Amino acid sequence: MNPDKRYQLLKSWVRKSVNSSGASIEPINSDASFRKFFRVFDGGSSYVVMDSPPDKEDNQQFLLTSGFLEKMRIPATRVIKHDLSKGFLLLNDLGPTTMLDQNLSDQIKRQEFYKQAIELLLSIQRNGISFQNQLPVYDFDLLYNEMNLFLDWYCIKELGINYKSLKKSYLEDIFKDLSNRALKQKQVFVHRDYHSRNIVVSNLGGIGIVDFQDAVLGPVTYDLVSLLRDCYFELSQNEIKHWLELVYQQLIKEEMINITFKEFETDFDLMGCQRHLKAIGIFSRLKHRDGKLNYMNDIPRTIHYLKIISNKYNFLKPLHNFINEVHSI
Repeated sequence: MNPDKRYQLLKSWVRKSVNSSGASIEPINSDASFRKFFRVFDGGSSYVVMDSPPDKEDNQQFLLTSGFLEKMRIPATRVIKHDLSKGFLLLNDLGPTTMLDQNLSDQIKRQEFYKQAIELLLSIQRNGISFQNQLPVYDFDLLYNEMNLFLDWYCIKELGINYKSLKKSYLEDIFKDLSNRALKQKQVFVHRDYHSRNIVVSNLGGIGIVDFQDAVLGPVTYDLVSLLRDCYFELSQNEIKHWLELVYQQLIKEEMINITFKEFETDFDLMGCQRHLKAIGIFSRLKHRDGKLNYMNDIPRTIHYLKIISNKYNFLKPLHNFINEVHSI
């Protein structure tokens, strides 16, 4: 459908949904998917409408996951009305300010936000036990194929490396190992994109989460590494260690895991490798396929994480050597 016609259809649907012909609609910065967002103002009320093409996005899964989070009493986006055939969803408005928008350079403020984000994550993992078997499974193929985005879109498309050279780097063997290690972790309710851009801060200081439609049953460290080794904001090593130890002690206390801290830290590190390889591939795809260039600014930080961790574990040395060869920062 022509974009202008689709927008007019969306506008008509929104005004009918909020029962107001005078409701105003303003665009919100789009995310890394095919979806578009708009903020709706109707008198003293505001909403968010999501334009999510049904041929490109799984809106039924978004609806289901939103329901799970509501039953878990997690502060998150709620679906008020929807037309899945058109891909229109009217949502409650958590506010325009994300955690990343806050002054995270202020240590006291940063500590408070991360404390809240950690508590919310633990609540999702704890309360999500009742719903996790209704989620798609983060299986070997999905984990492995996500890392191949790094090869296809960053190495080949962005850097111009030929496939024959990539085969000599033994990265595919590392990808298989990382996938198998992730599957051996405790499997929990995973948001799958739990970071500073998807945590919204209200005017009252409380937080809520958005962009949860890709939730899966997956590794216990996945959301934690998304938060603590955020592609958009870097914490110090001391801060990461502090929050990692805090989460570990809580998971042990609640008997959700039964491993040593060293094992937990290793799981966390290796999960980060999988996620960061995936993220670099996605950022590159957004540039080359979708014309969204801003995400390329976050690749150096993400590469930096990979360089640190790949130098820490012997079986990741081929990855470390490869990164140093093709990209020095």
